Amino acid sequence: MFTSLFFLKVTIAPVIVLSVSYLQRRFGDRFGGWLIGLPITTGPFILIIAIQEGVAFAGRTTHGVLLGQIALIAFCWSYSFAALRSSWFPAVLVGTLVCLSTGYVVTTVKVPVIYSDLFLIGIWLVAMRWWPRTDLPNQKIATPKWELPVRILVTLTILISLSALAPHVGAKVAGALSTYPVIASVLGAFNQRRFGPGATVATLRGLMQTLPITMAIIFFLGLVLR
Repeated sequence: MFTSLFFLKVTIAPVIVLSVSYLQRRFGDRFGGWLIGLPITTGPFILIIAIQEGVAFAGRTTHGVLLGQIALIAFCWSYSFAALRSSWFPAVLVGTLVCLSTGYVVTTVKVPVIYSDLFLIGIWLVAMRWWPRTDLPNQKIATPKWELPVRILVTLTILISLSALAPHVGAKVAGALSTYPVIASVLGAFNQRRFGPGATVATLRGLMQTLPITMAIIFFLGLVLR
């Protein structure tokens, strides 16, 4: 079981990152954002947790994942505004600080699942209503050769680390941590540095547009795994 589980961990991340990177280069930054918004990391993470810690623990983890979506929305919204006003590093820093602060608050306050879901939907609607505007066109991304291995390594490290930490930090916190937008922050930073803030804003808006699909999938998993 250990061998099979470890093999699953080390193969999921490269396949995910390779697929997203190829499709983004072919169809542009907004399409890449749509793919990132899908549960391509949280879904496999929940699967690994179910195998590793049991179905009940994985069911509780889905609540943390849903709470983490609130922090993810806060990251995308704050990072996009910051990207239009500063260089990539301060923008990523602002987004990360807002994300971590929001994640801490939502995992500390005890709120029933149904109210968490309603609040999540409300936050998403507000963020989309007041999303920063940019008139730059959607563009195809030409990434340097060294960037793809970095994306794979970072994603793989996060996935393995979170699955190892899960039994120690608890289901809800582990689920929330799994939603930190590692790929989005890496893509956003490199895109902003090479193509300007418009590419980052477009990518994050694409992520936000598919987020309701992720919410629905995670909510359904939570019901099934209870």
